[in-house]
Amino acid sequence: MADAVVRILLDNLVSLLESEGRQLLEFDDRFEETTQELKYMQSYLKDAAQVKIKERNETFKTIMRDLRELVYDAEDVIADCHLQFHKKDQGCAPNFISYCSPALLKSRRRMGKRLMETNKKIKVVQGKMNSYLQTAPRHTGKDEDGRNMPLTYPILMHEAEMVGLEDDSGKVRNWILKADGPSTMIGIVGMGGIGKTTLAQKICHSESVKNSFHHLVFVTVSQSFKLDELLKKMLKKLDVKEESLRGMDVEELLESLNRKLDAKYLVVLDDVWQTNEGMWWDSLKSGLPRVEGSCVIVTTRNEEVAKSMGADGRHIHYPQTLSKEDSWSLFSKVAFARTGGKCTNPDLEGLGKEIVARCGGLPLTIKVVGGMMLGKSDYIHEWREILEREELGIDKKDELIISRLQLSYEELPTHLKPCFLCFAVFPEDFEIDVRDMVNWWIGEGFVWGKNGKTAVEIGKECFSELCNRFLILGVDKDLFGRSYVRCKMHDMVRDMVIRIAREESFFVRFDCGGSPAFSEQSRRLGIVGNTAVESIGNSPTKLRTLVGMDIQSKEMIASVKAKLCKVRWLRVLSLSLSDSDLDGDVVCSDWLSGIGSLQHLVYLNIESSSALISLPDSIGNLRNLRILRLSDCPNLKRLPVSITTLEKLTAIQILPPHSLECMPEGLGKLSNLERLVRFSPVNKNGSGISELKSLTKLRELRMEIKSVEEIEEGEWNVLSMLQHLQILWLHFGEISVERDGVVNKIEGELSPPLKSLRELYLYNCPGERTPAWLSPTSLPNLQFLYINGYAGRIREMGPRFWDSESGVWKVEVLVLHFLQELEEEWQRMRRAMPSLRLLKVWDCPKLKSFPFDVTVDTWKEKKWRKEEEDSGLLLKDAAEEEEAEAEAEAGTSVGEITAA
Repeated sequence: MADAVVRILLDNLVSLLESEGRQLLEFDDRFEETTQELKYMQSYLKDAAQVKIKERNETFKTIMRDLRELVYDAEDVIADCHLQFHKKDQGCAPNFISYCSPALLKSRRRMGKRLMETNKKIKVVQGKMNSYLQTAPRHTGKDEDGRNMPLTYPILMHEAEMVGLEDDSGKVRNWILKADGPSTMIGIVGMGGIGKTTLAQKICHSESVKNSFHHLVFVTVSQSFKLDELLKKMLKKLDVKEESLRGMDVEELLESLNRKLDAKYLVVLDDVWQTNEGMWWDSLKSGLPRVEGSCVIVTTRNEEVAKSMGADGRHIHYPQTLSKEDSWSLFSKVAFARTGGKCTNPDLEGLGKEIVARCGGLPLTIKVVGGMMLGKSDYIHEWREILEREELGIDKKDELIISRLQLSYEELPTHLKPCFLCFAVFPEDFEIDVRDMVNWWIGEGFVWGKNGKTAVEIGKECFSELCNRFLILGVDKDLFGRSYVRCKMHDMVRDMVIRIAREESFFVRFDCGGSPAFSEQSRRLGIVGNTAVESIGNSPTKLRTLVGMDIQSKEMIASVKAKLCKVRWLRVLSLSLSDSDLDGDVVCSDWLSGIGSLQHLVYLNIESSSALISLPDSIGNLRNLRILRLSDCPNLKRLPVSITTLEKLTAIQILPPHSLECMPEGLGKLSNLERLVRFSPVNKNGSGISELKSLTKLRELRMEIKSVEEIEEGEWNVLSMLQHLQILWLHFGEISVERDGVVNKIEGELSPPLKSLRELYLYNCPGERTPAWLSPTSLPNLQFLYINGYAGRIREMGPRFWDSESGVWKVEVLVLHFLQELEEEWQRMRRAMPSLRLLKVWDCPKLKSFPFDVTVDTWKEKKWRKEEEDSGLLLKDAAEEEEAEAEAEAGTSVGEITAA
């Protein structure tokens, strides 16, 4: 790899100059020279990618650092030129007179001078690189040629498919189910990458365990954590809303935890490193009530940690490395995922087993290496090359894991490397929003729309590739269990990506201590917690990305506000505030006032800001803004009309909670909009539903109809005009079903696009049966259907739901929530939906003959999976109980937690 970012930016620059070169040449003919120089540089970089890793000395690193700065500078010059060229003159495109204006001529001379200086510097770097490459050793492998087409979806490996854990999980599960005292402690101890977390997850997902506990809480502790944040994570797992936790101190949080754990519970504390610092365990223990049969599992690398937390030495489990057979089985599930986990080429099997043998039986290493080979073709020479590149003679397990992780990074396709490096900015065990990460990649130009796919779709595919290589770990899945919405990194993978990011000056991160983590040459800045104010002020000014997490002080806000005035080339601004101390402060309420100067900004994300009431009008200056995302801003009441002038805007995402009544009038001018999340139509003082007619590129729409009075006669059919819409959320407010014609309008006129829709979410549908257009003939390509009763009105599916004259449903996933009055029969549903592979039901007690008892524990979500039914895994409960009984002979009483 020459440089993860340089090659991507360089390719983007050349494509931009070639596609819009004619316009830019009119601006200054030096663009032609720049284009040619950059094309030469592309060839150099392809040669540089073949230089052996060990031969990349300080000379090579210096050349790449200089080149990186040149490419950044060239892109900034071109971005400034574009901004100047596309400026409007009183709403009209520039004419001949405006081209010859003194201001524009002066700007052109300034741009030309900057380009001339850049071209000279490029030639100097070319000379250095040419002389270096003539003597540098190369490896003989191809640069990404012949790769398999990547899987465009993540491998969602179900816990039941994890190999080599049956004995381990049975042993620990037996301890849990046979616990005879209050708050029993159990330990799982082993080195990093041995599979401690996977084992704990498998145990928690066991049906026998889930059915034995009323509450199940799984949280990661990690090396650096705060007790109050850990308690908040635990309470959120118990369905406590985040806004209700704001401002609570540790004592209040402990009291709340004690109240919520009001019945038999299982708590898993994953990845605990120490217990003595701050005496956090003594405090947490006081919040865990002594409930008969309850358990606490701790996973740790240190046996003394488990014992100090109360785990009896006889009931600490030590996972072992996998056997040769299990190692090969796990590797095959990943590397040969395209063929159902089977190696179809006998010639590869021998090479594959040699590669697996060098993974030392460590599950993390096996999965990462398997994910790397998933991207390879079936050519034997490619597999043999990987085998030859693996270092031999590594005895220490930690060093073996590090070497294999490094190899997996080196084998990443070029376009994935900068995407992967972005994860280095986040703190340890931080749960990352996948949508936010994809938006960041779009903002920096790491992913683009192509081949009929949007940039978001390409970004999701990149995320899936990283997941399939097990460099990223999925955490939470979407409603349909199809893809991940949040993710994190294994700490050993994170250590690797931080080291690489440091070497490439990818970003600067300021932690709570306030000292810069990386080079001042970086174009990305990460802020975590209460960073020293002066550190932010001294950070680089040519930033591309500014990411702030858990900002907690007014001084920090003021420092960020001052910084925004100095980073004119910023592309990505993503800030998350924390703590109610910021609420209502004048400094905090106008902290975005200088945002209008960020004219190159592509992605703006603000999270958890109670002080944010409205965005400033100056946001209309952000002509390059493509994605606007506001999340958890409960006091947000309005958006300025100026956002309707942002012609490049492709996404507006307003995520709850918020107080936004409507979108500003004129929304229909945003003709490039592809995603509109949280749209509430009004008939005055805002955007009406008729404005959707102009948004013909919409692919995702989340709409809330609060009142039928807000929709005029003849406007109800607007959804049928959105022929590219694939995802639709319809949320109906407190609409009175008694009102004349309401149900008829929703059934007959408010019909979605027929052919394009793939996902449909219905909340609080009025009437006692589903709308007439909810049928397989009206929605022939629907794959995912979610129905939430909320008010419990729906009693039956409408007659057309069962219409099979023109075919059957293609729905693969069906989710039914809070439909307390729904009375439908399972076999009828199966006949109507033969493609159904996943069913999820929550609080629907009147369903008939479903594959689980809907009348018991209605507060628990119940699932049916077709593959489990086909393989007989629905009988797993009984098998697990028998296994537990068989192992009971060795069972003894488990040590209890010492009283606080």
